[in-house]
Amino acid sequence: MLVSIIDAGVFLLNCELCGSNIRGEVQVVNIDGGMFRVCNSCSKLGTAARVPKPATRPARVMNGPGFSSAQTFSRNYQKTRTSTPPPSPSSPFYQEDEMILRDDYSKVIKSAREVLGITQDELGMKINEKPSVISHLETGSMKPSDALARKLEHFLKVQLFVPVEDEISTDSS
Repeated sequence: MLVSIIDAGVFLLNCELCGSNIRGEVQVVNIDGGMFRVCNSCSKLGTAARVPKPATRPARVMNGPGFSSAQTFSRNYQKTRTSTPPPSPSSPFYQEDEMILRDDYSKVIKSAREVLGITQDELGMKINEKPSVISHLETGSMKPSDALARKLEHFLKVQLFVPVEDEISTDSS
């Protein structure tokens, strides 16, 4: 949904079809199965669509001794906070920030592929990448994205990401 900002802090919607500012009521129409917020002139291009209003739940008011809005808020906040536990130190969320791509990734990829006895074309087909990508990786002219490096690690059974400390210690020696 496109929104224009007018001075004085007023927001105007833009028509999702023609892009003009919508003046007056926003029309919601169905055009080829898609729901669009459009201006009056573009509303003729589709059929009027009914937009279901979100169901509103009445707020629970907890009055009386022992209840305050702050207590209710903190109780609700604690429920949502404890529903998803924080990641453990052994989880990948903590480790990914401390891992970097090793400098000799191209040699590791090429040697692992050769050990498996497959061609660049076959490796590309297995991991759903073009053979030219495999070639560029093996020559070192292209660095793999994190996702591609993870795919290669999984398929080739190699380690392309190393802890930052290990890479720094190998550089200085």
